[in-house]
Amino acid sequence: MEWTARQLRAVVTIAERANISHAAVELGLTQPTVSRMLSRIESDLGHPLFERSQTGATPTEAGVRFVAAANDVLQALEEVSDEIRSLDGRLVGKICVAMPDTIGHTLFIPLIDRFATAHPDVELRVMALHPNSVPRAVRDGDADIGVISSAHRGERMVATPLVDEELQLVGPGPTSAASRDLPPIPAGPITVDRLSTYPLVLPAIQPGLRALIDAAFGQRQLRPDVVLEVDAEDAIIELVGSGRAFSIMSFAGVQRFVAEGRLAACPIVDPSISRQLLTARPDNRATTRLMSAVESAIQDLAAELAGRVHWSPCPG
Repeated sequence: MEWTARQLRAVVTIAERANISHAAVELGLTQPTVSRMLSRIESDLGHPLFERSQTGATPTEAGVRFVAAANDVLQALEEVSDEIRSLDGRLVGKICVAMPDTIGHTLFIPLIDRFATAHPDVELRVMALHPNSVPRAVRDGDADIGVISSAHRGERMVATPLVDEELQLVGPGPTSAASRDLPPIPAGPITVDRLSTYPLVLPAIQPGLRALIDAAFGQRQLRPDVVLEVDAEDAIIELVGSGRAFSIMSFAGVQRFVAEGRLAACPIVDPSISRQLLTARPDNRATTRLMSAVESAIQDLAAELAGRVHWSPCPG
């Protein structure tokens, strides 16, 4: 069984596109050529890897196993190729970083700019995802590195503390067209006791964040006045900016709107509501020099931006 990386890539691409013709277009090959590659491997194995139909190609049980193994082989080849090409000291290769969309605007643009300048041979891709989706992207191998909250720290990943952050009360800013009378955002910190009188829009299903908020109110034997539950950062920002309610959010996610005057924010005390952000890597892959470099760059950027977005860098 002497299969080439080109043949393995053809099988993987068929699985990704669920169609042999579409896979051929992506690979820049003819459909008969891709079909012959697949038939050769199926003949060697003695099992079909896909069920063909007029609408496409669906992996069989054998196909699912083969595609997973082929992906591992291709990824290992790509990583060792990048490492060898980097022996002269350059960083070379492709890498994907997944970040929550709540902090992505703060980190990913300076991260991309930094790598484009310092490491022109690196193709850096950033995925801005819902916080729930970042750990899955890391565990499934869709991302090489992720930025997660302490609530998402779990199995199948190696996590390193990045920063501690205290969540803030966020409300309409001086330039917003607030349509309702709301209590003003205090000039200084607000206590949880006083905060309990503020109407809030909060996430319902984001693990950890809502639990942190409820726990802080619970310490004072209070409950937040939740008037809306929304699990979309952009929608919460629009609702708060329009004067419908307040929210409790990461300042990093709203600092650009605060700077524009659309939103205002203040710290929460007695008790504060804090969480930790971490970098995460899959635990079933060797850490490459490129992965280490990107992770270090994220750590450096977080330290540089800490004062602006109210983060406290974790000791390295």
